[in-house]
Amino acid sequence: MLNIVTNRFLHLVFILLGLILWGTPALADNQKNSVIEKIKIEGNSYFSDGKIKDQMSLKENRWYNLFKKRRLSLKKAELDQASINFLYHTHGFLGAECEINAEERKKNSCLVKVKIKEGIQTKLGKIILKGGLPEFEEKARKRLKSLKEGEPFNWNKLDEVAFDIKTIYANNGHPYADVQILVSEGEVRFTSDVTFEVDEDKKVFFGKVTYQGLKLTKQNMASRELTIKEGEIYSRERIMDSQQRVYSTGLFSYISLKAKDVEQKPDKPDFVLRVIERKPTYISIRTELAQNQQEYLTLDFTGEWGNRNLFGTSRKIGISAYYGFKIVQDIERLSNRFTLRYVEPWFLGTRTLLDLDVYYEPGVKSSVQKYRIESYGGNINFSREYTRYTKVWLTHSYQQVNIYSIPPEELETYKEEKGINIRRKIILSGEKDTRSNIFIPLDGSFTQLYTEYVGGFMGGDNNFFKMGFSWSRYNNLSRRKTLNVLATRVKFGYAVGLTRADRIPTFDRFYMGGASTMRGYKENNMGPTDEGGDPAGGKVMIVGNLEYRRALFWKFGYTIFVDVGNLWEEIRHVNTKNFKLTSGLGIQFFTPVGPLRLDYGRQIPIKESPQTGRFHLSILYAF
Repeated sequence: MLNIVTNRFLHLVFILLGLILWGTPALADNQKNSVIEKIKIEGNSYFSDGKIKDQMSLKENRWYNLFKKRRLSLKKAELDQASINFLYHTHGFLGAECEINAEERKKNSCLVKVKIKEGIQTKLGKIILKGGLPEFEEKARKRLKSLKEGEPFNWNKLDEVAFDIKTIYANNGHPYADVQILVSEGEVRFTSDVTFEVDEDKKVFFGKVTYQGLKLTKQNMASRELTIKEGEIYSRERIMDSQQRVYSTGLFSYISLKAKDVEQKPDKPDFVLRVIERKPTYISIRTELAQNQQEYLTLDFTGEWGNRNLFGTSRKIGISAYYGFKIVQDIERLSNRFTLRYVEPWFLGTRTLLDLDVYYEPGVKSSVQKYRIESYGGNINFSREYTRYTKVWLTHSYQQVNIYSIPPEELETYKEEKGINIRRKIILSGEKDTRSNIFIPLDGSFTQLYTEYVGGFMGGDNNFFKMGFSWSRYNNLSRRKTLNVLATRVKFGYAVGLTRADRIPTFDRFYMGGASTMRGYKENNMGPTDEGGDPAGGKVMIVGNLEYRRALFWKFGYTIFVDVGNLWEEIRHVNTKNFKLTSGLGIQFFTPVGPLRLDYGRQIPIKESPQTGRFHLSILYAF
C-alpha cells in the first residue's frame, strides 16, 4: 500500500512545477509567428474538443480577423499546455500528459496539434478524519462533506479542505495546528482513500501590540479599533477583523498586523501594527456643464476643503461651497449652498459614528426667480456596526424655508406650484448583509428594515409614517463557487398619515413596475392613478420575486424569473385577487461594475388583464 504524506505548500509547488515545467511545446523558429489555420485535438475521450479549446489562449484564425490575425506564440503554447494539464489533473487524471506542436501548412500558416495522454482516472474512496480535539470535530466533519465518495480525485480541493480545517483551529487558539493528507489505495479499483490527520498543537494567546508609522495620529485611534486583546485566546478571524477596522477609518493608505517570531511558535505572540498615514487635509474642486430642459446651459461649481484627521483624533471636518449659474448671453447665478460637516467616529466613547452636517442656501432673486427662497437645515446621523454583517442607522433631518418678497396670500399657492415642502423627519433603519459578493451574489442573504417618521411634533408641511422591509436569499445550487443560484426576495412597504386629514405627498409614496420590481410593466406604472390617468403611487406595496441565475458562456449569464405583487391606496384594499403576475427570461453581460442585463417580462393574464410583454435594460440584478 502506498502512503503519500503532503501538505498545502508542497501540493502547490508540485502542481506549479508539473504544469509549467512539463516539457516545452515543440515549435520551430520559423513557426513561432505563423497564422493558426486549425487546432486539432488528439487522444481525448473524457473532455470534448470544445472543452479543451476553451482552456487555450491559442485560437484558430477566422475570416473576420482581418487586421489582427491569430498567430502562434511560444508563451501562449506553454500556458495552454499547463492549462490543459491542470484541467485533467483536477478531474482525477493524475498522470495525464499534454504536448503541443505545430505543422507548417502554407506559407506563414500552420496546424496546431494538441496530443493528450489521458491515463487512468482516479476517484475518491473513503474520507477519514483522524486526531484533533473533540470540540472541533463537528465543524471539521461538516467541511469534509464537500468531498463526495466517487467524485474525481482533486489535490486542489483536498488542500482547500485541509486549509479550512486548519482555519477552524486557528480561529480557536491553535494557529500552529497542522493537517496532513494521507492518500492510500482504496478497496475499489482506481480509487484512493483520503485521511485528514489533525495535530492541534498547543493553545496560544494574544500578546502585546506595538505600533509603527503613527506620526500624525494618536495611538489610541488605532488601538481602539483592534479586536485582539492581550491574554485572550488567539483567533485568525479577529486579526483580519482588526485590520479591516483600522483600514476603514480612512486614515491610512496601508496597514499590516503581523505576529513576531512566528518561526519560534511562541505561546503568547506579540504583534506589530504597521501603517502608512494619509495626508489629513484635502482640497477638491468640481465643475459640471449641462443642458437644461429650458434650452440653456447650466454651470455648476463646487469647492471643498477638509481634514480627515483633526488634531490626530480621527475626527473629520469639511466645508464646501456650491454655486449654480445659468449661461445664455450673460452668466446669471441661479443658486448657491454652503455646507459644514463634522464626523465623530467614536461618539461618547463607543464605536458609534456621529455624522453631522448643516447647510445654508441664501437664495437669489433674479429675472428667472421672482422671489428669494432662503433655506437652511441639517442632518444628524448615528450609525453602529454591531457585527461584520449588521449595521443600524438613526437619522434626524431638519429643514426651514423662508420666502421673501411675496404677498402672504400667495405663499401657499407658490409653495405648491414650486413643490416646496418643509420636511422634518426621523429615520431608523438597519440591514444585515451576508452576501459574499454584492454585485453577483452566489450565497448568503440581504435584509433591510426602514422606518420614517415625518412631521408630527417636529413640525413641517407633511405628517406621516412610512416603513419598508426587504429580504433576499441566494441559494447556490452548485458545490463550486459558480453562478448557479436560486434567488428569492420578498418586499413590503406601508405608509399612513399621522391623522386622517394628513395626506402623503406623491413623491413619498411607493411605486412599482419595471426592471427592479415587476418586469413586464412600464417603469413605476402600476397601482393607483390620478384623474389624468398618470401613476399616483400607493400606500401599500407587496412584491415577491423568484429568479434562477446561471452562467452561460464567457462573460454572459441568463435568468428565468417570476414576479408577483401590486400597489394599493389603502391597506383595507389589499386582496390576493388583485395580485399581478409576470414571468420571463433575461441575459446578462458581466462588467467590472456588475451585470448589464436585458430582461423580457410578460404579464400573465389573470381574469380580464391583458397579456403583454416588455423589454427592460438595466445594470445590476433586480435584487
